[in-house]
Amino acid sequence: MRGLATPHVEHYTLGLYGRLSSKIVLTLISHARYDLNARQIIVPKIPFHSNRSLLRDLLLKNISGRYDVVHVNLSSEGVLLRRWDNLIVTEHGVPDPSVEDKDSRLFYLRELENLLTLSDSGVPIITISNYTANQLREKLGVKPLKVIYHGVLDDFRSNRIRRPPRRHVILWVSRLANFKEPFVLLEAIRLIKDKADFIVVMRGDGPLKSRILEYLRVNGLSGRVRLINRVPFKSLPRLYRSSSFLVHTCSREPFGLAVLEAMASGLPVVVPDSGGAAEVAGNAALRYYPGEAEELADKILSILGDDELYTSLSAKSLKRAESFSWVKSAGEYLKVYSRIAGG
Repeated sequence: MRGLATPHVEHYTLGLYGRLSSKIVLTLISHARYDLNARQIIVPKIPFHSNRSLLRDLLLKNISGRYDVVHVNLSSEGVLLRRWDNLIVTEHGVPDPSVEDKDSRLFYLRELENLLTLSDSGVPIITISNYTANQLREKLGVKPLKVIYHGVLDDFRSNRIRRPPRRHVILWVSRLANFKEPFVLLEAIRLIKDKADFIVVMRGDGPLKSRILEYLRVNGLSGRVRLINRVPFKSLPRLYRSSSFLVHTCSREPFGLAVLEAMASGLPVVVPDSGGAAEVAGNAALRYYPGEAEELADKILSILGDDELYTSLSAKSLKRAESFSWVKSAGEYLKVYSRIAGG
């Protein structure tokens, strides 16, 4: 079987396609080279009327018919193809322009329109959590063929239950955007800043960065909360290892890969009681009502002040993470590939 694929976030690209490339003849078409054994077609970004992917899109359109299966991770990539009978789309969330920051709304509007076009035409849509599948059905009338969970790379895995450190480092990993609800954490930290000794590391970038920096200054949190830019993917496991536990704030997260990475690293996790993050974490996490900073503050304090709870949550994280693997994910995708290719 010959497959053509487009990348998504680096963990997904390395994890899924790394496994699939050992089972089929896989070609990845992208703007950057990945540490994969798959054949790779690297296409430079050439700005043209604000579309930096035009050259790649034209090549994707022209060569897609040579493959048994074409796997894309945006519906906006899928509609470019000359034929759709060999197409599979993984939709990594619910494209909803109304909840996105202004600069991203046009992108999500186009993705929404293209998703509906492909779904109405019978193109198989895969999604990444039962939460996202339900949202696609209820909000858009899109019926995914299948839910296939992400896995987690061995680089993140630990077999050691964490012990409480002398000084906790609370980690938050996401985009600094309204959809990710970072101010829920910041308000919780404001409420407890004088009640315990800890620091917060927020890894990410985005349109809310200047507002967050101002919030930290006004509320006397600049010495308590550190913002760090996106770090190279290879450095992410080290970031988790240097932290005490993860707090996740997005209540409408499609999956929650950062939550899974943290659990695999043995970190306790605190998540809102909704969305894909809650689904991924299962009973391993401490949960709080979405958007409720006071309840989140209480959950954080409970971990900071209870060594037995901390150790117990670490053990639960490790156990829960065992349920997710790229071997399992790739096996599920291969079944779909075989169906499309008629094998």
